[in-house]
Amino acid sequence: MHPNSKTVFSGNQSGFSLVELLIAMAILALAMLAAGSMQFNSIRNNTSGNIITQAHMLAKGKMEELKNTRDLTTIASGVENGINAEGQPGGIYDRSWTVNNFGTTARRITVTVQWNKGSQTRRISISSNTRGNGV
Repeated sequence: MHPNSKTVFSGNQSGFSLVELLIAMAILALAMLAAGSMQFNSIRNNTSGNIITQAHMLAKGKMEELKNTRDLTTIASGVENGINAEGQPGGIYDRSWTVNNFGTTARRITVTVQWNKGSQTRRISISSNTRGNGV
């Protein structure tokens, strides 16, 4: 540029000022933080849902096993501690069942599966009434 030339700025300049850029970056950072938080909560809720589903399937499986017993008078209450989702040793679930007699022909079977999540004990129970010697 020649030393005697003048630079003329018009009022219609394109580009961003530093303040506009900082505001845009702050908005982008907040949006990314919100998206990360949603992702974390989604993963946590999916994990909780899977644990509850596994517990329900354990209770349902035991109920079917007990109900398929021909003579329910031979079934006693029981407990299985520390089982996994397949009912094998080495998991987080405790499963128990009770058989209550109502007279000579009716019974109620209750299966409960419980586990600890953090400092809380969670549980699922299902019940079924039967008549006669079987289902």
